[in-house]
Amino acid sequence: MQKNKIKKIKKEPFTFLLAFLMTICSFGQIVNSKIIDNGGSGPYKAVGVTEKTLPDFVVYRPLDIKLVTKTDGKLPIIVWANGGCMDSSIHHERLLTEVASHGYIIIAIGKLQRTLEERQHKNTPNKKLQVAVDWITAQVTQKESDYYQLVAIDKIAACGMSCGGAQVMAVADDKRIKKYMMFNSGMGDMTMAGASKASLKALHGEIIYILGGETDVAYNNALLDFERINNVSVVFASLENVGHGGTFKEEFGGSFARLTLDWLDWQFKSKDNSNIFLKQDLSNYKGWTLKNKTN
Repeated sequence: MQKNKIKKIKKEPFTFLLAFLMTICSFGQIVNSKIIDNGGSGPYKAVGVTEKTLPDFVVYRPLDIKLVTKTDGKLPIIVWANGGCMDSSIHHERLLTEVASHGYIIIAIGKLQRTLEERQHKNTPNKKLQVAVDWITAQVTQKESDYYQLVAIDKIAACGMSCGGAQVMAVADDKRIKKYMMFNSGMGDMTMAGASKASLKALHGEIIYILGGETDVAYNNALLDFERINNVSVVFASLENVGHGGTFKEEFGGSFARLTLDWLDWQFKSKDNSNIFLKQDLSNYKGWTLKNKTN
């Protein structure tokens, strides 16, 4: 008897998510959806969706955006470029869902895919992130949109993993972008995706590099970037011995996702996490090292 009761309780969150998805899909804007990690661990259950007017991207979003605004205000926006500059965010979906479940909108390059076998191994245009920025900027003004007046277009972060980080640098001069996040990525002396070390000069907002230790192939390039950046504040954070793959495969995106949220909340939601990023308080981040430059 008790076992049956426990099983029922465990099923309820997933059943709720499915019911909610059927409701929001009925409006016709969302044409496909996927639940990852039961919607994330945050206060707002999240989902990956295909928007009818943006079929070549996945939007990771809270199910009930209006609920988020009642507590947190308008939602900050992240535009995301993938490892390998590929047309798929499936390898990063656990982290992206987790961030969305804490009250963010993430627009990731690539169509929604349910399995790794569906992943399309093709490169994407260097400046496709700007398509995402254009789309969400337009959505804010359209009354029929789920995002109408509910997202903060003055709080946009461009983020990318590995080659996707180079795609971030390729649009660094876009003034609509206010912050930058580089995961397992760095330009160094390379030219990639239309970007190079010269792109660092176009940065006009705070930037954080998140690496997987010295075994991460991007580590030395990121370190060169950190040393070269003198026009904006920069953080260099590294988790030892996880390599180039970081913690993307872990449930809820692992500690990469936690650090991401602490930084984004500090930058966009006025949460005072300065002790982590300015004073290197890593008491909740075992195995991490961190340094910063303030400009």
